[in-house]
Amino acid sequence: MSKNRLTQLVEVAVPIPSPQAYTYALSSSTSTTVRPGVRVLVPFGPHIQLGLVLGRAMRPPDTATVKEVLEVLDPEPLLPPGLIELGKWLSRYYMAPVGEVFRVMFPPSLFSPRAARKESKKGLWPTRKRRMITAALPDETENVTARQSQVLSQIAAMELPVAVHEAVLQTRSSAALMHRLLRAGLLHIEDVELYRSPWGETDYHPGEVRKHPLTPGQRRVVGEITQALEAPGFQSLLVHGVTGSGKTEIYLHAIEATLKQGLSALVLVPEISLTPQVSYQFRAWFGEQVAILHSNLSDGQRFDEWRRVQAGTARVVIGTRSAVFAPLNRLGVIIVDEEHDSSYKQDETPRYNARDVALKRGMDEEILVILGSATPQLETYHQALQNDVHRYQTLQSRVGQRSLPTVQIVDMRVEFQKHGREKLCSDLLLTAIQSRLEKREQALVLLNRRGYASALLCRSCGYTETCHNCSVSLTYHQEWQRLSCHYCGYSRTLPQRCPQCRKPYLHYLGVGTEQVEEQLQALYPQARIDRLDRDSTRLKGSLQSILQSFHSRKTDILVGTQMIAKGHDFPGVTLVGVLAADQGLRLADFRSAERTFQLLTQVAGRAGRGDQPGEVVVQTYYPNHYSLKYACLQNYEGFYEREVRFRQRFRYPPFTALANLLIRGHKEDESRSIALELARSLVEIRNQVSDARRLRVLGPAPAVFPRLKGQYRFQVLLKTTSRK
Repeated sequence: MSKNRLTQLVEVAVPIPSPQAYTYALSSSTSTTVRPGVRVLVPFGPHIQLGLVLGRAMRPPDTATVKEVLEVLDPEPLLPPGLIELGKWLSRYYMAPVGEVFRVMFPPSLFSPRAARKESKKGLWPTRKRRMITAALPDETENVTARQSQVLSQIAAMELPVAVHEAVLQTRSSAALMHRLLRAGLLHIEDVELYRSPWGETDYHPGEVRKHPLTPGQRRVVGEITQALEAPGFQSLLVHGVTGSGKTEIYLHAIEATLKQGLSALVLVPEISLTPQVSYQFRAWFGEQVAILHSNLSDGQRFDEWRRVQAGTARVVIGTRSAVFAPLNRLGVIIVDEEHDSSYKQDETPRYNARDVALKRGMDEEILVILGSATPQLETYHQALQNDVHRYQTLQSRVGQRSLPTVQIVDMRVEFQKHGREKLCSDLLLTAIQSRLEKREQALVLLNRRGYASALLCRSCGYTETCHNCSVSLTYHQEWQRLSCHYCGYSRTLPQRCPQCRKPYLHYLGVGTEQVEEQLQALYPQARIDRLDRDSTRLKGSLQSILQSFHSRKTDILVGTQMIAKGHDFPGVTLVGVLAADQGLRLADFRSAERTFQLLTQVAGRAGRGDQPGEVVVQTYYPNHYSLKYACLQNYEGFYEREVRFRQRFRYPPFTALANLLIRGHKEDESRSIALELARSLVEIRNQVSDARRLRVLGPAPAVFPRLKGQYRFQVLLKTTSRK
C-alpha cells in the first residue's frame, strides 16, 4: 500500500486473548468517516478478524509494514466515548486483554471471532425478519374471484401488520392465493424486523403499579438521592437497610426522578434469579422503557435488547454484572443492588468486579452511584464510616412496621446425641414445617450445595470417585443417575461396584438439595415441594416457572441453594430453615465469616415479609461462632466490630490490599518452578522499591483447588498497604 493513500492510523482491539491493541491504516476513502467505537474487518495473520476502533494511533517508524483496514462496518459508533475509555481503563487496571474487555460490552453476535465469519455473509445486524402483510385493498376488487375478495376483506379487518402464514391460517386460504393477490397489487407484503422479546408469556407479576406511601426512613433517603441527582459531579451513596425495609421502592423513586431530568438509569442485580421479579416490578412502573440484559437470554434477545438501549429506546436497564457496560446515553444514575454479593466478580477472562466498575463509570460520567444492601461488604461500610468515601443512609425498620423474624439456633451435636445418628432436619424444624403446612403458609429450606450427595465412598477400601481433570470428588446427581464435576463438567455413569476393589459397598457422603427435596417429600407427601438451584433451572423458562409457582402459592416448600436467599419478596413465607449453616466457615478464605453472616442474614430476611410474623431455624455444629450469632440477631454493627478487629490484627482488607497471582499449567513440575521463580523475582523487586512491611510476598503454594480442568495450579499472594 503506497504511503500517499494512507491518511490515518488507528488502534484496533481484536476479540482475542492478546494484551494489546493493533495499529492499522485507513485509506483516504474511509479515514474521514471512522470514529472510535465502530467495527472494522482487518487482516490478522492468515485470517480476517473483526476489530473495534479505539482511536488514533501514533505513527510507527515504518508505515510500510502497517496493514490496511479492509472494511468499515458501521456508519456510526456503537459505543459512546465514555465506554471506550472505561474499557481501556479496565484493561489496564485488571491487566485484561483489551479485545476481551470490549467483547463483553457487546452481544455475542456483534463482536466475537465467530461474528467476523458471519459479517460478510449475513449482513451487518443479526436481526430477525418475517414476511408480513402491511396493507390489504379490498375495495379494488376488479378481476378477482369472490373467494379472493372475501380473503381481502378478512385481512383488512385484522390488526396489521400480520404474518403471511398467520393470515393463511386465519382466512383458511393458501400461500398460492396470497401470492396471486400480491401480484395483482391488492396486498402489500414487506420483510418486517421482529423484536425478540425477553418477557415470557407469564402471569408472574408482583402487582399493579402502586406507589406505596413512603416510610419516614424511605422519605429521608429519597430526599438525599433527589439532592444528589440535582447536584453536579460524582457521588456515591450507601443505602444500608435491613431486609424488607423497602430499598426497591427507593430505587424506583430514584429512577423516576432521573427520567424526569431526561437521563437514563442502570440497575445491577447479582443473580439471574433476581432479574424476573425485579424487572417485572420496574416494567410495571416504566413500561417499554425497561430493557433486561443477562446471559440467560438467547443471542437474538440479547441483541435486540442491547440495540434498544444503544438506540435510546430503552432508558432503564436491569441486568447482571456485564450490564454495567450497557451503552446508555446520558446516564444519570447507577444502582448496585446487593452490592456485597460475590457474583459481581467475574472469575474468568476478562476478570473484573462489576461493583467497582460501576463506581469507576460513575466517576467518569460524573453521576450518582447508589450501593444498596442489608449486609454491605465490610470494606464498603468501613469506607463510609471511617474514610467518608461514600455518603451513608440507613433504614432500621421494615415497611409496614413488620417485625424482623425470630431466629433459633439448633445445635446439631445435641440432636445427634438425642437420636444416635445424624439427621437432616432437626425436630424443631420438622415441627415448624408441619405447622406451616397446616396453616397453609410457605417455607424456604436452604442448603448451599446442589446435587444429591457430595461424594461416593467405598466402605470396603475407602476409594472415592474423583474427577479425572480436577482435584475434587464427583457429585452424585440422582436426577441424571450420574456422577458429575461442578468445575469442568466431566461426568460418568454411576458404578455398581467399587472401581478399585470391585466390592458393592458403595455409600453416599454428604447431602445436596436433591436429597433434601426427596426426604421432605417422603415426610410430607401431601406437600407441594419444588427445588431452585442451578440444575433445576437449566431449561429455558424453568427459573421463571419455579418462581411463578411459588409466588402464586402453588408450591408449599421451596428447597434451594443461595439462589433463594437474595432479594426475593414472597409474602407467604413465614418459615426459613437453614441446613448446614456453618459449611461456608470451613473454606480457606478470610472472608468466610463475612459471607456466612451475609448469607444467613439475607435468607432469614425472606421470612415474615407479609402479614404474618416470620420464624427462622438455623442448624449448625458450631452454634457459638460469632458470625452465626450476629446473623441470628440481625446485628450487622455487632458483627462488623468483631470482624474488623480480626482483619486489622492479621492485616486483611480494608487495612491492606491483596493480589492473588495464579500460575496454571499442564505439567506440575514446570508450573511449580515458574511459581517459585515468580515469587523470587517479586521479592527482589520489592526489596528495591519498598520494604517487607509495606509489601509481603506469600508463597508459592498450591491453590485451593490444586488441579482444575486438567491444569495444575499454584498461587503467589501479595499483601500491601498501598494498592498502587
